Amino acid sequence: MRRITLIFSLLFVLILTACGNESTTNQSTSDDRSTEPSGQEEYVLKLAHGYPTTSFMHTFIEWFSDEVQKRSDGRLSIDIYPSGQLMPVDQEMPAILQGQIDMSHSTSPVLTSFDPIWNFYELPFIFNYDPKDPSVFLEERMAFNKSENGGQVFAKRMEEKGLKILSFGFVDMFGSVYTTDVANLVTGPDSAKGLKLRTPGGMIGPETAKAVGASSVTIAGAEVVTALQQNTVDGLLTTPIYASQAKLPVSSFSVVPLFNSVTPLVISTNKFESLPEDLQQILMEAGADLEQYIMEQVFAEATKAYADLESQGVEIYYPSEEEIDEWEEATKPVRQVFEDQVEGGAELLEALK
Repeated sequence: MRRITLIFSLLFVLILTACGNESTTNQSTSDDRSTEPSGQEEYVLKLAHGYPTTSFMHTFIEWFSDEVQKRSDGRLSIDIYPSGQLMPVDQEMPAILQGQIDMSHSTSPVLTSFDPIWNFYELPFIFNYDPKDPSVFLEERMAFNKSENGGQVFAKRMEEKGLKILSFGFVDMFGSVYTTDVANLVTGPDSAKGLKLRTPGGMIGPETAKAVGASSVTIAGAEVVTALQQNTVDGLLTTPIYASQAKLPVSSFSVVPLFNSVTPLVISTNKFESLPEDLQQILMEAGADLEQYIMEQVFAEATKAYADLESQGVEIYYPSEEEIDEWEEATKPVRQVFEDQVEGGAELLEALK
């Protein structure tokens, strides 16, 4: 009898031990699961642009990339392919839609071939400005880009085409008229008559030159300096930071806003929506902060550019209020071309009021 009791006692102890071990094992497994990181998958976006690594187009995107990686604790990073390594700039939007790349830092002149509405930013005198205070123009352009009836119209149209704008950037001030000889200094639209000017091309640039009685000449970017040196043209429409940094052979600069290019940061809508919501939010917030960072950098560099141009002997002409009115009146036909040829153009110009 004692032997039977002892056997049952041993069996009971073994059963308890086994149950205890099973409980411990289950608890350990549960604890292990709870300590595993969740949602830590890493994502890499491929971005292409056509500009050199020394340009603002590249350094601004480097800033954005660093911010995204920092804010996501390394979960989201951007591989940047500059200098047209992967494709020409005019093929970047189709490449995004086809899934070859995820993002691009493009420009409004390039985007005009994708959607003509981007010609808006090539129009003269669309934003208020003060010839002697660059901040006025920069703030006006920023306010328009953020407005529901302004920049957000572009954002919605791009989303309809499968592209999402993360940031409305820019790399310079407005474009003005520069000449190679101070004798051709342009003080008002009448003094531009008869000049041969290299323009950015497209729909609007030639119309702007025509409106003030000048001739528009198309010259490839790599040949601009030679054309200016050889007097193939009398001048060009360009921007102050570029003119200063490239040390263009110009002698005069008239401070009038004849075009106002922007440099949107674009991502595939499908790729954006495939990311976790917190990473989407990081991209949007970093894009908004990029705009502010850009404005501060461009303001500082534009102020320096004006001073550098003067030190290089370039005569800078600041038009009077009366002359500004004359410029605006003379270039009104350019707006009419935009209204007539671009769907939604009239509504955008109305939003400016």
